Amino acid sequence: MSNPLVSIIIPTYNRAYLIGETLDSIIAQTYTNWECILVDDGSTDNTLQTLNQYAKKDNRLKVFSRPKSLPKGANACRNYGFKNAKGTYINWFDSDDIMHEDFLLKKITAFKDYTDGVLHKNRYANYNLTRFRESKFKYTNSESLFYNYAMDEIEIQTSGFMWKKKYLKERTLFNESIQRFQDNEFHIRMLALKPEIIILDSILATIRGGNGDRTQISFTKNLTKKKLYDIFYYRYQTLKLNQTVQGLQYKLINREVSKKALWTFYDTLRFEKNIFNRFKDIRDNYIKLKIVYLSKSINLYSKIKSHIYLIYLVLFGNVFYNKKR
Repeated sequence: MSNPLVSIIIPTYNRAYLIGETLDSIIAQTYTNWECILVDDGSTDNTLQTLNQYAKKDNRLKVFSRPKSLPKGANACRNYGFKNAKGTYINWFDSDDIMHEDFLLKKITAFKDYTDGVLHKNRYANYNLTRFRESKFKYTNSESLFYNYAMDEIEIQTSGFMWKKKYLKERTLFNESIQRFQDNEFHIRMLALKPEIIILDSILATIRGGNGDRTQISFTKNLTKKKLYDIFYYRYQTLKLNQTVQGLQYKLINREVSKKALWTFYDTLRFEKNIFNRFKDIRDNYIKLKIVYLSKSINLYSKIKSHIYLIYLVLFGNVFYNKKR
C-alpha cells in the first residue's frame, strides 16, 4: 500500500482558544491521506463549535463527542477515537500541540514490513512559543527503549509513536481510570512487549507546556491524592514489567524506579491530612508497596530507613502538601 490512510486521534476539552493552531498544522501536512478523529470530552466553551467549523471546510476532520457511558477524561476519548479510526496507521496527538509539516510523511516513509511503530523526538515550548528545548532522547538502540524510558533518559510524548493499527488491535490501550502519567503508563506497557520500533532522529512536533510553563490543563487543576497515586501506579507498573531487561539494566531500573515510587507514595501520605486515612492508603496499596519494598536492588539498610520514614509520615507527617514539589 503506497499511500496508506493515517488516523490522527485527538481528545480535547475547552480548547476553543487554541485548537485552531493544532488543526491548521495538521491541514498543512505534506502527507495528505489522513483522517483526524476529534473527540470532545464535554467542553463547556466553544470547542465543539470550533471543531465543527473546521470539519465543514475539510471533511478529513471528523468530530465526535465522548459517549456519556464512558468515563470523562482524555484516555476514554483516545480509546473511543481508536474504535472509530479507519486508518492503517494510528497516531495519537494532543489538542494544544503543533505538527511540523513533515510529521506524517517522515513517519510513514520510515515503516518497513516488520515495523510495529515509528518513534521520533519533539521539542517542548511555553504556550507563547517563545522558549524551546529538545525532549530528552538518550538511547543506545531500540531494544533498550524500555530501560531508557523507565530511567527517564528518553521523553516520549503522546504524539511520539505512530503505530500499525493491526499491532494495537488486540492490545489494552489507554487506562481509563488514571488521570496522571496516562501516556507514560501506556508507553511503558507497549515497550515491555518489545515491539519492532524504528527511531527517527528528527524533531517532528512542538509540545506546548514544556520549559516549566504550567498553563497546561494537567497543571491548571490542583494536584489531588488520586493523581499522585496514578504516578505511583505508573512506577509500580514499571517495576512489575521489569522482566524485559536483564543484568545491570534490570538492577538499575529496580533501584531507581523503586526510589521514585516510594517518594511518590510518601507525597500522597503528606497530602492526606487524616492519620487514619493514611493507614488505609497503605493497606489499600499493600500489594503494590510490597513489590516496591521487595526490590532486590534495595539493600537492607535502605529498606529499614524507608520503613522508618513511612511510619514517621503516617504519624507525624506534614499535613499540608507542598504543591511545588
